Amino acid sequence: MKAQQELFAVVSDLALAIQASAVYPESHQRVHELLSRLHLRIRTEAGKRKTLNIGFVGDHVIVDEFPFLVLSPTLHRLIRRMQNKGIEKITFGAEITFGELKRFIYLVGGARESAADQRWEQIHYGRIQEIAEGAVAPSELSTATRSRVLHGAAGVLKDLLDTLAGKGQGSRVSEGREIVDAVMRGLRQEGMLIDRLMRLQSHDDYTVTHSLNVCVIVVAQAVHLGFSESGVQEIGLAALLHDVGKESIPQGILNKPGRLDAEEFKRIAEHPVAGAKILRKTDCGSDLPMIVSFEHHVKFDRTGYPAIRFEENLQPASYMTQLADVYDALRTYRPYRKSLDRETTLAIMKEGRGTEFEPRFFDRFLELM
Repeated sequence: MKAQQELFAVVSDLALAIQASAVYPESHQRVHELLSRLHLRIRTEAGKRKTLNIGFVGDHVIVDEFPFLVLSPTLHRLIRRMQNKGIEKITFGAEITFGELKRFIYLVGGARESAADQRWEQIHYGRIQEIAEGAVAPSELSTATRSRVLHGAAGVLKDLLDTLAGKGQGSRVSEGREIVDAVMRGLRQEGMLIDRLMRLQSHDDYTVTHSLNVCVIVVAQAVHLGFSESGVQEIGLAALLHDVGKESIPQGILNKPGRLDAEEFKRIAEHPVAGAKILRKTDCGSDLPMIVSFEHHVKFDRTGYPAIRFEENLQPASYMTQLADVYDALRTYRPYRKSLDRETTLAIMKEGRGTEFEPRFFDRFLELM
């Protein structure tokens, strides 16, 4: 994870340096600071692997086989600028000098219109097929590379959950929507191979990885059931935020390696209500995320938690999130038990058809899985 963060930092600094070059002269202190930091990062990362390759494919930035989902306006502007310049890939050599990097940044930033008089020793750029023998075009990216469409989303989601739980500033639910959009694209790329997309997420915080996986499964269910694109997006956002209430639960309880005692389970069982309270104060575009947070542990036979008194059926998104929640929990290694394979997981879940799970949604879920 740390290696990926360091690579992503290179891209972020590249975007900031190019943006500054379009505003400030080369002698400006801000430019010098950004270029110095970028230069150090590039030399460090290129030194580990002889060269550092950065590709721009669709709305992803790929750094040495690690695709990063673009979720910030700064990086969106970087991609558009590269597209306008006809640049799909940049290769930096480990011996790049500060001066060469500065010339390149100002070329891409627009201050220098022509590269005809430029000589590059440690930088190669252009369209992918023009740069290096054996380089692959965007349409020929390997399945393993295309699958990693959600790299970078885990960190964004963690920040979003922290913000909603009152640990950060401002509201950034729009970033959650962009993650859902990325999930939808990823499932289309992978031909609805759900497990492949799920297992590519990783984060130190289990709740983050679990929430991303649940979102993947719920979006796939919504597509399978024929929801409109806007409906899929709305349901996907609700699934993504279903466990936001766990941000108020101590990590010692969430990650306890053994069985929870009665008091600890009581704390865990508070998270649906805690999440609903958080989301009630948040502009999510609808009440669905709040409702799903509240209902996702209420079983079809009305057991589970919290206790409810109304007789109406739960929201379809709640039934779908329940299924995804249990499936991912069983498929994932936890400190107190091993992960289960797909067949064992589905066999266990079948026992809950009509009691724990709404039977019609369960049957459609089985078709999908």
